[in-house]
Amino acid sequence: MRFASFLISALFVLSLFGAAVPGLVRPARAAGNPIVTENQQPGDAAWQLGSLVSDDATGQIKGYASATSVSQNQSITFYVTTNPAQTYSIDFFRMGWYGGLGARLRLHVGPLDGVTQPSCPTDPTTGMIACAWTASYTLGVPGDWTSGIYLGLLTNAHGYQNYMIFVVKDGRPAAFLYQESVTTGEAYNNYPDDRVTGKSLYEYNSYGANTVAGDQRAVKVSFDRPYTSYGAALFLDWEVYLVRWLERNGYDVTYSTDVDTHADGAALLNSKAFISSGHDEYWSMEMFNAARSARDAGTNLAFFGADTAFWQVRFESSAAGIPNRVMVCYKDAAIDPVQGPTTTVAFRDPPVNQPEQTLVGVQFTNMVDYGNNVRYVVTNSSNWVYAGTGFQDGDSVPGIVGYEMDRLMSNYPPPPNTSYTLLSHSPYTSSGGVSDYANSSIYQAPSGAWVFAAGSISWNWGLDDFNYTLADPRIQRVTANVLNAFLNGTPIVQKLTMSAPASATAGQSFAVRVTSANSQGNPVATYRGTVHFSSSDGQAVLPADYTFTTADAGVHQFSFTLKAAGNQTVNVVDLADPTLAATVSVTVTGGPAATLILNTPSEAKATQAFNVTVTLRDQFGNVATGFRGTVHFTSTDVVAQTLGDLPADYTFTSGDGGIHTFSVTLVTVGNQTITVADTANTALRATSVPITVSAL
Repeated sequence: MRFASFLISALFVLSLFGAAVPGLVRPARAAGNPIVTENQQPGDAAWQLGSLVSDDATGQIKGYASATSVSQNQSITFYVTTNPAQTYSIDFFRMGWYGGLGARLRLHVGPLDGVTQPSCPTDPTTGMIACAWTASYTLGVPGDWTSGIYLGLLTNAHGYQNYMIFVVKDGRPAAFLYQESVTTGEAYNNYPDDRVTGKSLYEYNSYGANTVAGDQRAVKVSFDRPYTSYGAALFLDWEVYLVRWLERNGYDVTYSTDVDTHADGAALLNSKAFISSGHDEYWSMEMFNAARSARDAGTNLAFFGADTAFWQVRFESSAAGIPNRVMVCYKDAAIDPVQGPTTTVAFRDPPVNQPEQTLVGVQFTNMVDYGNNVRYVVTNSSNWVYAGTGFQDGDSVPGIVGYEMDRLMSNYPPPPNTSYTLLSHSPYTSSGGVSDYANSSIYQAPSGAWVFAAGSISWNWGLDDFNYTLADPRIQRVTANVLNAFLNGTPIVQKLTMSAPASATAGQSFAVRVTSANSQGNPVATYRGTVHFSSSDGQAVLPADYTFTTADAGVHQFSFTLKAAGNQTVNVVDLADPTLAATVSVTVTGGPAATLILNTPSEAKATQAFNVTVTLRDQFGNVATGFRGTVHFTSTDVVAQTLGDLPADYTFTSGDGGIHTFSVTLVTVGNQTITVADTANTALRATSVPITVSAL
């Protein structure tokens, strides 16, 4: 879409820093990730442009990089012009939080000898402007430069300044993969913006002769030229707010560009989530397919912007044969020499027919003039995305909807989903006087992946007060909810789980933990269900029905007492939703011995041995398998006792399991009894029924 780049650039130069960031909702950090360590290093505010900013017409100092991104331990070359020829320096800053200073100085280079590079020729057919400058400085990127977005601050001997921008990649499978939108920055780039020769993919800021497009705009643009104005493309307009917030809160993020997504779409599969931000309008079919394939493989997607993937582009090599240095976008099927699925028209239009909302969830609808942003108006406030915000339907947040917006369009298919929710309905009157509205959305793909779309280019202004005072803790919380759900699962209760010891002793209480779990098994802090318990043990002492509270945060511990020995089950169920249920098995062993039982025959033959059994039981009638006492036998048959025909004292072992059989011989005819007792606990004793002893 058309972009008021001049106004934004001017506002940026006048006010690089706004008010201090208000207190943020702290999302869960990924412990030990390099982003946390990196942002503990000292920051430096010297990355900010001073009062002397180079312009394109004079070209006091401008530059560009040989690539949009570079890997650690690889090299990247910079091409710099100064006017007039003079010395200059380059300060390389990594962008992040750094205690609010916003950047860390990684390297100072200079003074270097500058030259005035030749003007950049324009292709008369395509309008492409590509510079063929002499290399000025080659940087070997150290292996300890953390992945991120880097600015090369150019400063000439007269104090004029400008930026070069590039991304350092580490190839790490971080939780989040952030895509820096260089293609859209290049689409709007009309360097040299001298009002005479500069060209972009837009007619409004293109000059000079008409091209094959039939007007002054280019149909091809080259990365082999500086970015117009202050030199950092669109990064400092929208994306920097999200980058500062992500790094302030310790999210485990690695960085790349959309050119990298085009070249290696499979890299999206290495992370739990893919992030597109701000104004990410120009995509190739390879990019679109990569994001769609990642979603369908379970990778979550976040679009913290709007107008995403509106125009399709193709990439070509530069005149020097470097791949992906030229971006092609005719914006008209009639003049594009390539016909078919990669024709460079809007994704939603023939012959491409891939509406953006089938991926993003919503798609571009309209715009307001820059500076006329409208309020974000909440709908479906009960959705998990709004948990902890306090939002009610109709609540609003000022200033974060614009300048371009998305909504769900009923005349195009929705994305494939198992659930789809519109999270906002923000009305506005477009710059053309049309009444319209913006939507944000969240949907879950059949793969289980979640896809969030902010529906506004300016969403990130609600995260950080870098250049505006629009940061809102509720928008910060929504963003944290989305990203934390990508990491840990949504706060939607999918099941109840119970953890209990594998074994317990009859009559002794033990703890059982009940968790309301999401799809990834993590607790859902918002669960407020009432649970009921049951057991296969009819004697069990179970907790009363319990309703979860805020203090539980989705997890509560209960006390259970089982009394019947053997394998017992403990069950829990949500009284309102019987599908939320869980069962655990506990092996119950007998408790301490409470009674001793002696089993004997009622008759015996004198001098003939017979068996008696001693059993120890707990208070619930279970065999006291843990009994290790020593028992002693006596009898009314004094002769048998004197002759040693009664068992010797015996200490129970684990092999007995609370039961032991002994051999006894009585010798005196008549009614006799046998008594057995624990030698240490006189309460554990038993005397047999009379045994009738008859002659052999």
